[in-house]
Amino acid sequence: MNQWEERISFPDSKIAAYQQGANFRHYKLVVEKIKHPILTNLTIDALGYNQSTPGPLIILRQGEWVFLEVENRLDEPTALHVHGLTKPNTQDGNPVIEPTPQIQPGESFTYKFQAWRCGTFFYHSTHDFQANLGLLGPFIVIPREVKPEAIPNRDYIQVIQQWQINQPEIGKVFSGTYKPIKFANNPNFFTLNGKSFPYTTPMYAKYREKIRMRFINKSSSNHSMHIHGHDFNIVEVDGFPRHGLFDDTIFIASGKRFDIEFIANNPGVWPVNGTRSFHQSNNGETPGGMISRLIYLPSIR
Repeated sequence: MNQWEERISFPDSKIAAYQQGANFRHYKLVVEKIKHPILTNLTIDALGYNQSTPGPLIILRQGEWVFLEVENRLDEPTALHVHGLTKPNTQDGNPVIEPTPQIQPGESFTYKFQAWRCGTFFYHSTHDFQANLGLLGPFIVIPREVKPEAIPNRDYIQVIQQWQINQPEIGKVFSGTYKPIKFANNPNFFTLNGKSFPYTTPMYAKYREKIRMRFINKSSSNHSMHIHGHDFNIVEVDGFPRHGLFDDTIFIASGKRFDIEFIANNPGVWPVNGTRSFHQSNNGETPGGMISRLIYLPSIR
């Protein structure tokens, strides 16, 4: 594990365990039904990898090979695709079109390919609407060689999801356990790393630290994200470098990934949120939804 890898955080979610060889990492993902709390009083019957949605963070160094074993404990087929990272046709994970297998119930398959370029990617199921029900997760490739000053002090991942959950009426949250509608064409709950505000875990910074945030959108809608109190530099889009792009709000289409960086120079407690009003609610009850916080820790200035 190098210095950059140690600084990556995935709030409210897990970092996947792995077995390491000379130039490879072996990860195992178990696909199964889960009960997942998005609020303290609302749980969903979802699909998850290793008992979570989003699934655990997979990290590799540029040039390493990944052996990605997927075990299917569902009662229907599944398959897995790593979005954005070009790989051989037999390892791409879309069996309806490509020569890759459907993973049948009770079976496993190991995808093998090289993480040949660095960037922010994600993995997801390509079977039916399983991704809408929770089968997705972040996949990060960090540079093999990097100057120490280029490494952020803190590197946060935020995965955007949305859920359509039947509620008796709009404007409040009705407690209980619900099965989301798989089409999610009229979503009423919005999550960052699987949680809705006020259940989201904050991100932290100290004065003058370099902060990176990686936003991943695999929901069926487009979203925009804003960080209060800070302008930022868009350093990568879909793993491709960008230079001289400064902004305070990013528009993230479905399937896109944005990496932003800024210097923490404005102490306080700041919202990090989606900008659409309904996306800042839980079934219309505010505040909620896609809101996190950036909290400055005490430091000597």
